Amino acid sequence: MFSYLISVLAVTSILTWGVVGGSPAASTLYLSQTGTQFSINLPSNSSDVYFYFTSPAFSWVAVGPGTKMAGSLMFIMYSSANGLNVTLSPRIATGNTEPTFAKEIQVEALPGTTINNQSFVLNAVCRNCRSWNGGSLDVTSTTQPWMYAFGPTNDITSDSPSAPLRRHRDYGHFQMDMVQATGEGGVPGPSTSMNGASLIGGVIIDGDKASIIHAVLLAFAFLIMFPFNVALVGFFKTAKLHMWFSGLITIFIIIGFALGIYVSGEYNRSKHFDSAHQIFGFIIIAIFIGVAAMGGFQARQHKAAPATSQPSSNGRREPTKLDSTHKWVGRLLWVLGIVNGGLGLQFSDSPMHTQIIYALVTVALALPLAVVYSCIWRKRKVRQDRDEDRDVVLEAYYATQPKPPY
Repeated sequence: MFSYLISVLAVTSILTWGVVGGSPAASTLYLSQTGTQFSINLPSNSSDVYFYFTSPAFSWVAVGPGTKMAGSLMFIMYSSANGLNVTLSPRIATGNTEPTFAKEIQVEALPGTTINNQSFVLNAVCRNCRSWNGGSLDVTSTTQPWMYAFGPTNDITSDSPSAPLRRHRDYGHFQMDMVQATGEGGVPGPSTSMNGASLIGGVIIDGDKASIIHAVLLAFAFLIMFPFNVALVGFFKTAKLHMWFSGLITIFIIIGFALGIYVSGEYNRSKHFDSAHQIFGFIIIAIFIGVAAMGGFQARQHKAAPATSQPSSNGRREPTKLDSTHKWVGRLLWVLGIVNGGLGLQFSDSPMHTQIIYALVTVALALPLAVVYSCIWRKRKVRQDRDEDRDVVLEAYYATQPKPPY
């Protein structure tokens, strides 16, 4: 009988320890749409923060406390260089821009962290990080605001905590009960239910629209509009149509350039404006302003004083040095713009297939353009030969005529 009572007490003690001491306190967010779980634990005997974070392997996934990016401590995870593990990067943002790696934050990925079935699985602890430069966790709040975000679908494989990130594809807000998460310390376990957390609104679809518009406008301007404008001049010889179409190109380039400036301020790798793509961009816009100024000066000069513009014997105006300069600098500008488009795709970490498509489109357009420009050149050559023959005939005719008496 005595031994039976001892056994019952032992089993009761084990069960009690398993319930009370074996499971860390936690609040859990679970997104059924993506199978994303974020659980947080606040040990009552330290200022550490434990968390369990799992999500499908987008390019990156992040959570952070607060209602806005500025000042929020964000825990961002993405694939390691070998694609077998998770790189954990604590970052702090100064606004709606790419957050910067915060090396002073002591965060550690714990055993069990891995990539499994194309999903990130992260067990982690952040030492003494309930407050940081610019913000803090309210451990007494039952409605502490948080944010989550998913990166685009392109891959990041890096062991660096400062790896460049592209703008989030989706994001949202939720709140968590910090009181419920306080207690026995440790990494929370997996769960497929919401507990101590609630969503605030739905998933917000975002994406890097400004970068896309920047790329589309300038690619269309240099790949399509520029050569078409040259063809207009070559075939129809209409200065007015050339002027109006050049004005339309100017609008595209100015808007594209302005968007490029805006987008550059969003990313750590571009905010200093020291990349080859950006430097070429400033050079191109400077050349473009010069070409536009030359074109405007030519138009005013020809309109105001047509009689001073070197007529030939056939009545056509001979091209001036300014005309030739305008033409050849415009061609240089066109080539620089196409090359810089390729540099921009590389600089923005665009997928390789996008860069290949851009190169193929450039080559595909170059072939028919070569035919068009060959036709224009032959047309000019035939006209030039005809004019020269006419000049020879006229000179021979006038040579046989008697000289005037005066």
